[in-house]
Amino acid sequence: MAFVHSKSTRVLVNEISASAKLRSVTAANSRTMSQTTVFTDDGERFIPGLKAGTMTLEGLFEDNALYADLQDANGTDNSLLVTAGINGYAVGSPVTIAVGDLTSHGINAQVAEAVGFSVESPADETVDLGVSLHDETAETATADGTGVDNLASSASGGVGALHVTAASGTSPTLDAKIQHSTDDITYVDLITFAQATAATSERQAVSGTVNRYLRTSWAIAGTTPSFTFVAAFARR
Repeated sequence: MAFVHSKSTRVLVNEISASAKLRSVTAANSRTMSQTTVFTDDGERFIPGLKAGTMTLEGLFEDNALYADLQDANGTDNSLLVTAGINGYAVGSPVTIAVGDLTSHGINAQVAEAVGFSVESPADETVDLGVSLHDETAETATADGTGVDNLASSASGGVGALHVTAASGTSPTLDAKIQHSTDDITYVDLITFAQATAATSERQAVSGTVNRYLRTSWAIAGTTPSFTFVAAFARR
């Protein structure tokens, strides 16, 4: 696998494609360790505890939809859904998915520099590493996406994210799903997102077995409908 330059990174915040406003994104996870050392031990001993994660965004200030979304997020539970495409959102590309609450939000102004802002949010549970299942492109008709091969199934569930960044047409509707398969031929539903009629975002968690292959499937209706969206899934 080749190295990836940071300029290829793309970031979605809720229903907003935020890449053109951001200069830095950090998605970090960790796990607390509880010490179990006793007098008879020769060294420290630990058992793993709770998972944790943090999202940090830094960018250029502009009074636009992104800044308004960040202001609205203040004090609201799980108000920020951030999906970062490390190498864009081409199907199969790695992404990080995190949902959390805004804990700090600052604006930085310096002489001879563009005004910047920073946001920090702890992630609920953790930051999940997964894959993109739909690039940030427009769709106008019902279709199935390309399957992504994990080489094997997994047993601990996962989280799916949907970011609809644009919608147009008369009474447009988008019914998006994440499906899984054992053979890349027969797919069954894994996650069904709420019907979208405008720009929106959603995250869902599932438990149990996630089969080897994953894809996105979508149904679009309305008069001259068009939806631009990204879908992603992270196994656990």
